[in-house]
Amino acid sequence: AVVSTQSGHYGREMADFLSKELVRLQEEQRIHAFALLAERKRRMREAEESGKRQVEERRRVEEDEIWRHMCNCHQGTMETYLEDIIVRSVDRTADEQAREEIQTKAEKINEVAYELESKRDRLQSENMVAELVYSFLLPETEKETLRENVKREQRRHILAAHSVIHGQTTDIEKEGESSKK
Repeated sequence: AVVSTQSGHYGREMADFLSKELVRLQEEQRIHAFALLAERKRRMREAEESGKRQVEERRRVEEDEIWRHMCNCHQGTMETYLEDIIVRSVDRTADEQAREEIQTKAEKINEVAYELESKRDRLQSENMVAELVYSFLLPETEKETLRENVKREQRRHILAAHSVIHGQTTDIEKEGESSKK
């Protein structure tokens, strides 16, 4: 009976140990299944997040490109606008400066002319008027004379051409009449 008690006790301990090992093994398998399931869910979430990140990255790159194009467009517009302002300012400044220089030179010329006018006597004034009339009228009369000479030469050449043409026509008419007879 001791052996049977011992073997029963040993059998119970063994059954208890095996039962506990079975429970531990089942728990371990269940934990492993949960770990695999959690790992799978984590990978799926990472894949989704990676896809979202890629979409966001593409969208960000597109928005950056749009922003760059818009900035370039605005930059070009701004440069054109500033160039126009600068060109207008330079033109306006050049105009003003030219007017001031012309005004200054005209005043100096007027001063010199008034000074000369005050020192000039009647004879010098008449000489100046005569020179002005000569410089304006004589070139015009020379042009008229030249035109008349050209017309006379052309008329002489036209008359010579007419006489040659009429002389040939009359010779041809005479030949035509003599051949008929």
